[in-house]
Amino acid sequence: MSVSPSLQIILSVIPNELTLREHPITMLIGVGLFASFLLIAFAKLIKSDVYGAMLLSLTKTTGLRAFTREAYPVNKVDSLLLVLNYLFATTTALLILFGLPKFQTELRMDYALFIPLGILIWSLGSMYFTQLITGEKNVFVEPIIMKLVGAQFLGLLYFMLSLMWVLNSFDQNIFINIVLWAFIIESVLRLFKSISVVYLQGVSFYYIILYFCTLEILPLIVAYYFIFGDFD
Repeated sequence: MSVSPSLQIILSVIPNELTLREHPITMLIGVGLFASFLLIAFAKLIKSDVYGAMLLSLTKTTGLRAFTREAYPVNKVDSLLLVLNYLFATTTALLILFGLPKFQTELRMDYALFIPLGILIWSLGSMYFTQLITGEKNVFVEPIIMKLVGAQFLGLLYFMLSLMWVLNSFDQNIFINIVLWAFIIESVLRLFKSISVVYLQGVSFYYIILYFCTLEILPLIVAYYFIFGDFD
């Protein structure tokens, strides 16, 4: 029985046997992806337009407090689930990242479990601590919301990126650049928006720069060199 040319081409590209992936997927990565999937699915189940509302919150500078109060309260269950997804999805992305050949230290696999939580706690803790010692509670409302919404966006992005990597691994440099630059771009845009919002509330530009350089920018620089210190 003759075989059509198109079928012959299809059969020629089907491998005779399964081969090992160039970058193996560990159980922790699988668990992280599964946990992220459950969290974003439950968030969608609780609030059908949760992703659209989150993206709108991400783009707003003026009117952010009113919008989140009416359309997307950040203290509701759906929003908190997306913050929790940020921890799982970022940890999963870092587990993949630190497992790549470009990273040659075994200890860094453990860092992935603490870096996302540490960054989130430090950033929010710094703002709440400044609120406490200055008594200016209203000044940091929008920056806190921006931090939470930015973390939610990164969580969704890192989940999709990690899922694509697991299903079909691509060039490691692309993965590294997306993980790194997504974090940098989100952080820079958020800091500029936060500075703008706080300045419009009458806070001296000197104190704004002092705060953000000391408690926001400097820790990120330290974290970068801590993670990528010997990155080639």
